[in-house]
Amino acid sequence: MQSFVAPPSLAATPADPASFAALLVQSDLIALALLRGATVLFANAAFHRLFGRSEELPGTPIADLVAPVHHNRLAAVLRDAGRGQSMCVVEALRSDRRMAEVELQAREVPAGNEALCAIFAQDVTDRSPEPARLNLLVFSDPLTGLANRALFANRLRQATLDGRRDGNGFALIMLDLDAFRPVNDRYGHATGDIVLQQVAQRIQGSLRVTETVARLGGDDFAVLLPDIRQPAGAMAVAERLLDAIRHPILVGDLRLMLSATAGIATFPEHGDTAEHLLVAADTALHAAKHRGGGRCAWVAENMRDDAAPPTIVWGVAHEVGVAEMDQQHARLAELLNGLAAALHSGSDSRTALGEVVRYAAFHFGCEERLMARIGFAGAAAHCDMHQRLLADISGLALEGEGVSTSLILQYLQEWLFRHVDGPDRELAAVLLSGPPAP
Repeated sequence: MQSFVAPPSLAATPADPASFAALLVQSDLIALALLRGATVLFANAAFHRLFGRSEELPGTPIADLVAPVHHNRLAAVLRDAGRGQSMCVVEALRSDRRMAEVELQAREVPAGNEALCAIFAQDVTDRSPEPARLNLLVFSDPLTGLANRALFANRLRQATLDGRRDGNGFALIMLDLDAFRPVNDRYGHATGDIVLQQVAQRIQGSLRVTETVARLGGDDFAVLLPDIRQPAGAMAVAERLLDAIRHPILVGDLRLMLSATAGIATFPEHGDTAEHLLVAADTALHAAKHRGGGRCAWVAENMRDDAAPPTIVWGVAHEVGVAEMDQQHARLAELLNGLAAALHSGSDSRTALGEVVRYAAFHFGCEERLMARIGFAGAAAHCDMHQRLLADISGLALEGEGVSTSLILQYLQEWLFRHVDGPDRELAAVLLSGPPAP
């Protein structure tokens, strides 16, 4: 990445902060701010635009403009400013919630009897294919623009580390839609995608800019609430999200009514690791679903040690009628339940995950040979689904990216049901209809 270099006019800064501020205003093409400690003393119009802020920034902690996951990176740059010009790339917390990566350079400037910090900033989001842009693509859900599983896992893990170090509490909400599948079945996936986009906008619009919402896959979402320690506070936010989703969703001439269910866990009451919190929130979610859905719930503290990830109950209803495929689907379900058991017992879940990935690759190969044998018309799209799943799971989980195994388990369980009931049933129907006409 090419670094930003301050123009010569800024090489020697005036000692008087007012004079320096005047220079910043004159340099409005460059986003610049002046800090006292870690608080904004002055920011020019370009700096306001870059961070999407219409309100005045003086008096605002600079950390409030940066995603929490990058706070340590920001602190290191401010600390090193006195040693010369230091630089980092952070995700900006824009008021319009547009994802943007910003390169910050900091250096100390004299101001009478004190030293201030000058911050030079530039947007590097669109520098494709440079690392900043690629990083955004990796961590953004392509359908909704929300954070994806990888970014959410990163932020949840960082929140637990910060919580153990600083004693700060936070809350995790797992949320999914009730009876979303009939929308896809009746109106098609294009309509379902629009519904998911509108739901994502409603969730995001109901949260503060410092709170993270991610789409975990399908109709599953997760929300990270910093500085909320008691379940009652998280419950109030979750109920606000469910209320927002209950309003009619308009798609063309359609007027759809949906509800959602939420499970809540708080740090450290329901867990002191990302895995414990995910299991607790997911257990609460499924408990609320069993009570009819459309509500919020959290796991009682005495359930913390007993909470286990939900397992797959595989039966005749999931069979597609092709013996080879049915046997392999059942084996995949069995391996996923083994992964859930490993998570619950604290044993080596990465080994169990590796077994799932290896068998999935074997199963995909078998399906692809069947498709080639009959000249299946949908083979290209079907194979692409296979490859995307393997690349996603293998790349993020097995190559050391540190994505939560609980999130991967949830994604795989959901994927298995959706893939079998959709693309695999279509393939099975063609296989059972006999060889194509000559």
